[in-house]
Amino acid sequence: MGVERSFIVSDLHLGSAYFRHETFISWLDALPGGVQLVLNGDIIDDPCSPLPEDHRAVLDRLVSESQNRPVIWVYGNHDAEFELAEKGAIEFADSWAIERRLLVVHGDRLDRLMPRHGIFKWLFRRFHRLRVICGFRNMHVAEYAKKWSLFYRMLSEHVANNALRCAREQGFAAVVCGHTHAPMDIERQGLRYFNTGSWTESPLHFLEVTPDDIVLQTYEDGDG
Repeated sequence: MGVERSFIVSDLHLGSAYFRHETFISWLDALPGGVQLVLNGDIIDDPCSPLPEDHRAVLDRLVSESQNRPVIWVYGNHDAEFELAEKGAIEFADSWAIERRLLVVHGDRLDRLMPRHGIFKWLFRRFHRLRVICGFRNMHVAEYAKKWSLFYRMLSEHVANNALRCAREQGFAAVVCGHTHAPMDIERQGLRYFNTGSWTESPLHFLEVTPDDIVLQTYEDGDG
């Protein structure tokens, strides 16, 4: 699909207490008219849980945006089962292509590490909750996982390498993922890999695609 300009975000996690909803609305307000908006997975945190009113307003805003600009929602592992009753003109997809320049895929299907370690994930989340109960600073579990730098670097590199291989096999010059909550911009063997991080912890990122360039941008988080 040929477009003049696209903006890509991932991992909003609507419904999570950590979603920076006010900052995201400000970002939407600043989007140029008519540009394509691609939501690259895990837009909803838990499809089975009702959204808080302010997060529901964000979802309604995305539906409204689809009436004025192309809006594509690429499924992630959190929202793979999500069904939007009133979806406006939002287009749902498993992946998205911007010409042959950029493959947009959430990244969960490229992750061969975490699905094999379900017990470890369960224990890790329980340990994180115990920390919070004991009075340590509350934070998203992904933000806490980043403190385990060796483990997190291994996961990020694993997804990046699989994404680059996928892009090469499908004939794309670049690929962008979410999933790991780890913003990245790397080039290997003539191919580019981007990760847009998340909107649950700072710094916040988005990918801007223009006819001449693809740039990972940082958005200032007024919530700190």
